[in-house]
Amino acid sequence: MIHWMVFVRKTRLIALLALQGVLLASAAQAIESVEHGLVLPDGGKYFESSDSMGRAVKPAAKLSDSEPVTMEADAVGYDRENGIAVAAGNVTVVQGMYVLKADKLTYYQLQNLAVAEGNVSVLQPTGDVYFADSAQLKSDMQQGVIYAFQARMTDNSVFAAREARKVDAATTELKKAIYTPCNLCETAAPFWQVKASKMTVDDRAEEITYRNARMEIGGVPVFYTPYLSQPTPDAAARSGFLTPEYASSNNLGRSVKVPYYWRIDHDKDVTLTPWYMTDEGWLLEGDYRQLTDRGDYEMEFSATNPQKRDGLGNMTDGHEFRGHIYARGEEQIGDYSRLGFDINRTTDDTYIRRYGFGAQRVLFSEVYAERAEQRNFVMARALGIQGLRATDDPDTTPLVLPTLEGYYETRPYDSGLRLHAFGDAQSLSREIGADQNRLSTTLGATLPYVTEGGHVLTSTANLRQDYYQLDDVPVPGSPAFSGNKLRTVPQAALEWRYPLIKTMQSGDSVTLEPIALAVVQPNGGNPIEIPNEDNTLIELSDTNLFSIDRMPGLDTVDSGTRAAYGFRTRYLFTGGESLDGLFGQNYSFSDDTPFPNSTTPGQNVSDYIGRLGFDAAPVNLSYRFALDHSTLTANRSEVTLGFADTWLNLMATYRALNNNRYLRDSEEGTLYASVPVSDEWSIYGSGRRDMALDQMIAASAGVIYHNECFSLMLQGLRSYTRDRDIEPDTQITLRIGFKNLGEFGD
Repeated sequence: MIHWMVFVRKTRLIALLALQGVLLASAAQAIESVEHGLVLPDGGKYFESSDSMGRAVKPAAKLSDSEPVTMEADAVGYDRENGIAVAAGNVTVVQGMYVLKADKLTYYQLQNLAVAEGNVSVLQPTGDVYFADSAQLKSDMQQGVIYAFQARMTDNSVFAAREARKVDAATTELKKAIYTPCNLCETAAPFWQVKASKMTVDDRAEEITYRNARMEIGGVPVFYTPYLSQPTPDAAARSGFLTPEYASSNNLGRSVKVPYYWRIDHDKDVTLTPWYMTDEGWLLEGDYRQLTDRGDYEMEFSATNPQKRDGLGNMTDGHEFRGHIYARGEEQIGDYSRLGFDINRTTDDTYIRRYGFGAQRVLFSEVYAERAEQRNFVMARALGIQGLRATDDPDTTPLVLPTLEGYYETRPYDSGLRLHAFGDAQSLSREIGADQNRLSTTLGATLPYVTEGGHVLTSTANLRQDYYQLDDVPVPGSPAFSGNKLRTVPQAALEWRYPLIKTMQSGDSVTLEPIALAVVQPNGGNPIEIPNEDNTLIELSDTNLFSIDRMPGLDTVDSGTRAAYGFRTRYLFTGGESLDGLFGQNYSFSDDTPFPNSTTPGQNVSDYIGRLGFDAAPVNLSYRFALDHSTLTANRSEVTLGFADTWLNLMATYRALNNNRYLRDSEEGTLYASVPVSDEWSIYGSGRRDMALDQMIAASAGVIYHNECFSLMLQGLRSYTRDRDIEPDTQITLRIGFKNLGEFGD
């Protein structure tokens, strides 16, 4: 009995070499046990067995620490005297998810040499496929030579070499080698490829290195380097330089960015991007990311030391440090609780807009802890605000520390009754101006009821208590107020809905739901000594018309008795298209309410509030409005049009707002469109215009080329705004990406 050795190797690109050792040795075991003899032309004594189709088949016994091997060939045999095992003709060897094919397999036991010949290929469990004309393996199958080597990876990347030499179990050297991730064509060179006199594939380090490498685009050499490295196509993320970016703008001059990706560990990485700007000098940008078992963290930061500028943007003597930081993170604590933070700060008002790190005019930072389970929650947070407008004063900007909120609701009783409780505590302070400490509690109950006729009634009762401790609150015509204020706000509400649905003979259906809401609470409730800190943006719209509490915060009370009435409707077509709408109005029984019911203060009847929507792929259209109740003049109009198809992607919006006591009059339109010119080319453009001032705010246009292995983006951006050292700017940006070669992500 001859003892055959089994070799198990786990590699990626050169897995063919080691795998053949396992399969060939296993195949030899199968060959040795066949029963019927056959003499082949070289004079050796061979044996053969066949299945019902005339093909030689013999499943091997299960190998130690490996899966069973099945071999199939036109003929198999074993020469005991010379220690030679042969499988010839359409040879297929299967072990688990590995599949080896060849015209002929020969194993020379005495020389410890395995030879695969003719159309050699190996299918890996990963989906990678390796090809060769022939392969010779020796020294326990860990060394050898493959001739006319090729490999196609799962991402469609291709390696080819005149000769591949296996140095050890994890290293393969390719001579006269070519690499490309592009599609191959018999009549033309790939879009781009790298040729090298020598290529080394280190499977253990997951790295490919090139010597004397040149890049060709369309078969034309465009770049040469004596040394180049890249990760293997299926490797985990690795450190290295990413694709540079070039830009030119009026504010910064010409700039070059060269990102470097640093893979710190399997769960954390950072991208460091040094910039050089002809008008501003150096800037360092960083992006840090980390994952934990139950959370994630991100941080973006930048720093530079340019020449100082005055309030008008003119250069002055000396330099100044400028930078920003955006940092967020969240950690899950148990199944229902989490801790987190979201920090956004910058050194000065114009930095992030001048250098392109955002367009915000106000930055919010918070640290929070919360727990939510079903309808109940409790939350604690601290909030910091940084205003970036010229009129913002850091000394009068509030710091909110802390804010505590909690809500609890019981399960429904047999009658459907639910009891609920809400609590809020907040401390707000400034260097200069009013300070405020607030404690608010609300106790209430909700009872739904459905009649036999289908009417849905929901009654709600709330009792709210607010306690304020105030300091230095400005009061018109009087000295600043400091002291305590107590406010009690009882509230009762009744909502009626009557949903109706009808199905047409065509299969279409229409739903109509009339709605009425009545809310009863005392008039007033907003003493002048309680400053409005959290209700500065108030608007009656389709989102809050039928809400019991329309105010977004607590400082201002939506006082007085009122009623809202209207309907919702929806028409659903059998083809999936839909048309929906909402229409209604509010009536206040009080002549004086802090909520803007209409364009004229003191009016009892509000504007007509509504929404229309139409959805029929690829078109999506919506219109939201507020119409003056007497003249039907539009005080609010918002139109959104979306179109998404293979030949066009378009998004257009128009928004106009007039006669609102809390929001300034405005009229603005935006447009974005993207058109694929071909499978590889597309163009896009966008614009934003202030129609009230009849001037553009920003515009951009670009062209994108993208195929299976290369991407190019050329973009032009024009901004028309001016703010201190930010002037109207024209910026041109160029980005180029080569797949698997300095390109980060897909």
